[in-house]
Amino acid sequence: MLRSHASSGAAHACLPAGLIDLENREPWKNLNKSAFEFRHNLRGHPLFSIERLAKLSERVFDWPDYQRYFGLDERSLPKPELKRRLHDRILDVANNGRWLSLHHVDEVAPEYAQLLDQLFADIEHLIGQPIRSQMAWGSMSIFMNAPALSVPYHFDHDINFLMQIEGEKEVRLYPPGLQTLTIEEIEDFYRHNPMAGRFRDELADKGTAFTLTPGVAVHHPPLAAHKIQNGNAVSVSVSIYYTMPDLEDRARVHQANYCLRKLGLKPRPIGESVYWDAAKVKFMRALSKRNPLTHDEELYSGVERLSAPFRLAKTARRRFLSGSSRALDGSPSQPG
Repeated sequence: MLRSHASSGAAHACLPAGLIDLENREPWKNLNKSAFEFRHNLRGHPLFSIERLAKLSERVFDWPDYQRYFGLDERSLPKPELKRRLHDRILDVANNGRWLSLHHVDEVAPEYAQLLDQLFADIEHLIGQPIRSQMAWGSMSIFMNAPALSVPYHFDHDINFLMQIEGEKEVRLYPPGLQTLTIEEIEDFYRHNPMAGRFRDELADKGTAFTLTPGVAVHHPPLAAHKIQNGNAVSVSVSIYYTMPDLEDRARVHQANYCLRKLGLKPRPIGESVYWDAAKVKFMRALSKRNPLTHDEELYSGVERLSAPFRLAKTARRRFLSGSSRALDGSPSQPG
């Protein structure tokens, strides 16, 4: 069964801990509407030293999708060798030019789960909503990046808070959803293409740059495209994020619409019909894995099953055309 912070038995009576600045509530009125900067008190926290994170990396192998940290050419290696490689890469991040991450750390290490719960308690205090009892999914990821690296333009599904611990980076965020993205990009994203966003020249002036230094954080609304540029030192940042049930439902409507377009149909836009939106959600849920082990499995298994025939047909067509081309190119001339 899928594990998540929302169902982990965390102490939801946890009082605000002041890990986030609790004094300035004004920016939080824009939650999920627009990006905003805020302050936090995680600078120098012992859970985020490079040495501690290298040790933590051994624990992520308890999570089902640990192979996400490795290239296709490495995934057949024994688990002890993969553990050693990830551990050593984190320790050498200042020199190896890598962009490294650890995901779902709250699921594999209780000290990070406790910290995440305290951070969510602070957010609840700032927005006046009991998000922990309402969320569909929540977790924590940690990023350790070599100097001067950049992350290309992309967007995410969840409600996100990126907090800088060490080093510096510039995050350029764009207005969320259909303010800057096309419906085709959003639907392509929800068929499990994380790089579905396409930067266009007309977006250049629409982004807002946030310079993150230790103690500074930025809120990413759902579907807010962004680009990231690291500074000249190793960067360590922590991302906490969650989704609400309505976000999960909207994703499934987009997935259904993506597949309907593949059939040559013109589906009703999301929000136009409550009845059809609900029917699409129900249909996509019925296709999804009954006991997902990760949030990706929960959110994408249905659309991946549904779009499999499209992929097979595309592959078969490509192979047929390629074979036909080779046959024509290689056929001997007929005698005249």
